[in-house]
Amino acid sequence: MTNIDFKKYAVLLGCIFLTGFFGNTALFAQQTVMLKDLSAFKPNSGTWQMASEVSGDPDQANFLKATKGDGIIVNLPTKKNNGQDLVSVEEFGDIDLELEVMVASHSNSGVYLMGQYEIQVLDSWTKTTVKPGDMGGVYERWDDTKPDGQKGYEGYAPRQNVSRAPGVWQQLRVSFQAPRFNAQGEKIENAKFLYIELNGVLIHENLEMSGPTRGSLMPNDIAKGPLRIQGDHGAVAFRNIMITRFDTAVPTLTDLKYMTYKGFFNQEPEFSKLDAATLGIIANIQDPISTPAGQNLTRYMGNLSIPENGEYNIHMLVSSGTGQLKIDGKKVTEMGEEYQRATVTLTKGTVPVEILVSKTKDWSDTGLDLYVSGPGLREMPLSKSPTRQIWATDPILVDQQDVPMLRSFMDLPDGKRITHALSVSSPQQVHYSYDLSKGNLFQVWRGGFLDATPMWNDRGNGASVPLGAVVFLGNPEKNLQGIEFQSNKQNFDSQGYQTKNGGVEFSYDLQGIAFKDFIISRVDGKGLDRTLSATGGTANKQYAIAEGAAIKLIKDGLYWVADKGFYIQVDPKSANKPVIQSSGDKQQLLVSLNSQIQYAILF
Repeated sequence: MTNIDFKKYAVLLGCIFLTGFFGNTALFAQQTVMLKDLSAFKPNSGTWQMASEVSGDPDQANFLKATKGDGIIVNLPTKKNNGQDLVSVEEFGDIDLELEVMVASHSNSGVYLMGQYEIQVLDSWTKTTVKPGDMGGVYERWDDTKPDGQKGYEGYAPRQNVSRAPGVWQQLRVSFQAPRFNAQGEKIENAKFLYIELNGVLIHENLEMSGPTRGSLMPNDIAKGPLRIQGDHGAVAFRNIMITRFDTAVPTLTDLKYMTYKGFFNQEPEFSKLDAATLGIIANIQDPISTPAGQNLTRYMGNLSIPENGEYNIHMLVSSGTGQLKIDGKKVTEMGEEYQRATVTLTKGTVPVEILVSKTKDWSDTGLDLYVSGPGLREMPLSKSPTRQIWATDPILVDQQDVPMLRSFMDLPDGKRITHALSVSSPQQVHYSYDLSKGNLFQVWRGGFLDATPMWNDRGNGASVPLGAVVFLGNPEKNLQGIEFQSNKQNFDSQGYQTKNGGVEFSYDLQGIAFKDFIISRVDGKGLDRTLSATGGTANKQYAIAEGAAIKLIKDGLYWVADKGFYIQVDPKSANKPVIQSSGDKQQLLVSLNSQIQYAILF
């Protein structure tokens, strides 16, 4: 087995993907379509309209409030008009799709790739068990000739429920491969969802679709089709709909032959002075070949067929040494590092190609990965050697029933690390992390609990990673949850924590004030309830229970932190009512410390 640093290789693959997808800005722009408004869709008599702002109410079924304007496509059905589907004017095959969607409470919609394969859009808030018909699920195929209870088949539920509260923007990312047909129009390869991500979490991977899902535009598979958005089942809004096309044929290697040479090579040799140890002809570069034992060099020669003019990104990884690529006699990469990448301008047609793979470590197997991306071409392998193996690590997942709480490091999106984090789980699959060094609730999430692989694998780095869709509540430079006092210095002294009445109570002293911070998961699964009590010098002091770019009052007692994606709910009859206060480009939701603070975080 080849000894490869798996973490290093994972980083390299990440670089490969990002470079292939974003490396050429002009190329990316040419292949990307933004469906900005209703002009991108065929006219219909439905209830779709354009808006500049949209908000919802998690307690009001099928309700969204819209402000007329641009930027958001919103569907507001009425009793007289249930609405109609939106069908894009342009048709697509292989695509990457990104969009943001807001679902009203108890509402239902769907996104059909090619008009044929539905990804469900549904208010699935609080569900602990999900089905194909829930948010992010790939809907079932349907056969009316089968008995009741068996009509639906081949539906795929998301791996976990990472959907968010109704009235909150959710992000959907999809990579899709259209079915393939031969010259006679016969299907030779099924459609595939390469991956589906919801709110930053992978919920499907490599799903093969044997045919269209229920409600498709056409009964059978087709080569291209429109983007279709279901519009007759409830209130829903979409924004930032971006489609990247991948409709260019993959360059191919043909007429391949190989020669191998025994010895150590860290640069291109004079082949006329060498005797080949083995040689032969192969149909594919993946085909196994005979190589000398120990250190050696393999030289592949053949032709590269290029389908379109343009700039192509080449990524080459040789697992046990180094390699070199020449196209039409010109070096694209040179003998050097294990991993190399380059951008090269290629002309449509067939040109000679030479690939050198130098095995400099005599104790490992030879392996070659060679990827290409280009105009309308997603990252594809020109070569993927079956001989190279990677020492992968099975994930170490924390079972919340066995370990309901875990102390660990926790890394934030901006790269900062919380070194005294306590993560707490719940049967409702609502979890949170608390910074014990500052007395702050800094993140919440729904779905699976924790991946402790970074913490416990090998020597470990002490960190764990949430498995669900994380909502970050605040800024770490401001104690993460935004505690703001009218003084210049905060002296913090932790008094520990204890389980209490099904929740956890944290105790600490701050500037001479004694705090009791009790947090418990809501029984209804909608989020967390928090009770904060303070004794001591609380006069004229306030506590920020939320901070964000925009905090909007939805109704009495309900506040939406729009950019963060969560609600703050307080008792409308409470005497300690929050006040929205602007501070620079941020807003804070402030309450007085003179009395007990009680509120819910809904997400």
